[in-house]
Amino acid sequence: RPFRSIQSPLPHPLPQSQSPRAPSVRRIADMGAGALIFGLLCVFQLSHSSSDKDDFTKVRAVNLGGWLVVEGWIKPSLFDGIPNGDMLDGVQVQLKSVALQKYVSAVGGGGGNVNVDQDAASTWETFKLWRVSDSEFQFRCLNGQFLTASNQDVISATTDSPGDSETFYIERNNTLLHIKLLNGSYLQVTNNNQLTSNHRSQPGWGDDMATFQMTIAANNLHGDYQLANGYGPAQAKAVLTEHRKSFVTGNDFFLLSQNGVNAVRIPVGWWIAYDPDPPAPFIGGSLENLDRAFYWAQVYGLKCIIDLHAAPGSQNGMEHSASRDGSVDWPSEVNIQKTLDVIKFLAQRPRK
Repeated sequence: RPFRSIQSPLPHPLPQSQSPRAPSVRRIADMGAGALIFGLLCVFQLSHSSSDKDDFTKVRAVNLGGWLVVEGWIKPSLFDGIPNGDMLDGVQVQLKSVALQKYVSAVGGGGGNVNVDQDAASTWETFKLWRVSDSEFQFRCLNGQFLTASNQDVISATTDSPGDSETFYIERNNTLLHIKLLNGSYLQVTNNNQLTSNHRSQPGWGDDMATFQMTIAANNLHGDYQLANGYGPAQAKAVLTEHRKSFVTGNDFFLLSQNGVNAVRIPVGWWIAYDPDPPAPFIGGSLENLDRAFYWAQVYGLKCIIDLHAAPGSQNGMEHSASRDGSVDWPSEVNIQKTLDVIKFLAQRPRK
């Protein structure tokens, strides 16, 4: 597997007694968007794995991407064993009634009625999946609301926080779907273009009012959230434990040290500060492997640049920031403060 090389000048590191002051929550919140993300992703702490007297005026480093933060494009096989693996968190789907040949549409992008009356699919007709299990899903609209069965038998898009009324069982026959409530009733379309939840019997797979054609409009999120929530806690732990143990090893550090590399950049996620039991669905163990990297770096005379690659709430909506569905929820006082706490934790870790 290739390592990406980074070469840049670096001043002599600060003495151990000095450390840069962390910016305040208000200061970070006042930054422009570009500066905010740059500052977030580029904060690092150099682990003093060798004497400060060593010549370290330049960094010749490689990035250990895809190790402690999952990026599916680096190792796609990590996702191979997930049931319904094309229906992970954040996958964007469009639903077309087989009977009416019309698309399900959240009017205005959500917040009100749901109709089945569109000949072509666009943003109002596109829903982001929230995966509850390998057969249970929630459908998030453009504006953030969820499809809900809370309004008697008529489906609407008026709920911001999903629960049982927003959770649907999916019965699947390739791209054909039956969508069932927890009470056993199925969604169906009506001749006046409504979406209701009052189909009481098992529907067929032909020209049925309760059968929908699913089109996957986008499937570009394959990060820690998708992996952990896709497998479930036990299997995800087994997959990630093996991956973290074998993807980067002490032999890699030795090889780098023998070829003129003097540092490694290690991307980590915010949940590392909560090891060994991070918030669901994230899987513990990344801190243990980071400590192992510090040990290897000390043995082979390398330094470590720790990159907070995934911030709480996701700073950019991409898979490497562990976004659930592409949303950017980082810019809040709570998440900014949590980010500062994680940076402080990481900066102090090499000294422990």
